[in-house]
Amino acid sequence: MDFSGVTHYEVLGISREILDEAKDTQRPQIVKRAYHRALLRHHPDKAVAAATVATATPSKSSTAAGAAPTGQAASTIITIDQISTASAVLSDRARRREYDAALRLSRAAAGTSGHGDATGRQQPSDFQTGIEIVDLDDLDADEERGLWSRGCRCGNERGFKLSEDDLEAVADEGELIVGCQDCSLWLKVHFSVLDED
Repeated sequence: MDFSGVTHYEVLGISREILDEAKDTQRPQIVKRAYHRALLRHHPDKAVAAATVATATPSKSSTAAGAAPTGQAASTIITIDQISTASAVLSDRARRREYDAALRLSRAAAGTSGHGDATGRQQPSDFQTGIEIVDLDDLDADEERGLWSRGCRCGNERGFKLSEDDLEAVADEGELIVGCQDCSLWLKVHFSVLDED
C-alpha cells in the first residue's frame, strides 16, 4: 500500500478514533455518511464551482470556499475511486484492521505519528498531548466479563473501558489506545499476550 498521499481516513474526512470508539453496528453508518459527504465535497462540478468562488472573492477564507479538510493540502485532488476504496476498506472490519496495521508500520518507518500540525507538516511520533501511558495491570479488572476500566481526570470513574476483544484485535502490537467516554483524554495501554501451554 502506498501511504505517500492521503489516508483513507483523510479521504472520507473522519478520524480513526471515531471508528474505534463506535459500536460495531454504528461503524457502517458512520462510514456511509462520511462517504456521501466526501462525494459531495469532492465532486468535480462542486470543486470547479468552489475554485471559481475562491478566485472571484479572494477575501473569503479557503474553508468557506470549500477547501480540503484539515491535514490535506489545498492542491490535493480526491477522486471518486479513492472515496470508493476508502469506504470499502473502512467499512470492512478485517480490511480496516489490515489497513491500520500497514499504516502504523509505514508511519513508524517514516518516524511520524501521522498527525500533522496546523500547517500540515508531520510531527514526530513521540509528540502526543492528552495521553497517559499505563500497563494493563494498572486498570481495574472484571475477569468474569473480560473487561478493564480506569477512572479519568475528568471525574468519570469508568472513563476508560476496554474488553478482551479490544485487546485481541491489537494483540500483535501489544498496545491499545482508548479514549475517555466523557472528555478528550486518551490512555495508551501496554500489555503482553501470555501463551497458554
